[in-house]
Amino acid sequence: MLDLSGFVPKRTKIVIGTKEFTFSELSMGDLGEFRGELVKQRKEVNEERRKRLIADAEKIGNIDPMELLKFSDSSISDEELEAQMETIEGIGFMAYLSLRYAHTGISREQAAQIIRPSLMGEISEAMVPEDGDKKKLPTAKAKAKKSKVKQQ
Repeated sequence: MLDLSGFVPKRTKIVIGTKEFTFSELSMGDLGEFRGELVKQRKEVNEERRKRLIADAEKIGNIDPMELLKFSDSSISDEELEAQMETIEGIGFMAYLSLRYAHTGISREQAAQIIRPSLMGEISEAMVPEDGDKKKLPTAKAKAKKSKVKQQ
C-alpha cells in the first residue's frame, strides 16, 4: 500500500480579518464526504416526507402511497450536488473541509463564520484551483450557460 503520510495538497494562505488561514485543495475524498453529508441530509428529510405522504395518502384513501414515494426517494444528481456547493451552507462546509487540514480544531460553524463574500473568488480558487489546462469543476450555472450556447 502506498504511504501517503507525507502527502500535502496544494495550500493557499488567505488573510481574513486579522488572521491568516490556510486553505487546502479539496480532494475527491473531500468531495465524497460533501456528497455523503448531502445524502444523509436528504435521507432525514425524505424520512419525514415519507411519513407525511403515507399519512396523507391514507386520509385521501384512493392513492397508493408507494407510488408517491417513488418521487421522493431519489438519489442526488451531479447537478444537485453542484447547486448545493454554491449555497451558503455548501460553501461553508467545503471551507471546513479545506481548512481542517491546517486548522485541526476548526468547526464547521467557525469555517462558515470566517468566510467573506468579498473573498469568495480567492477562496474558491484555493479549494478547487485551476491547474494549467485543467478546468475548474463546472458549476450548475456554467453548465446551464453552456447548454444555452449549444442550443442556439
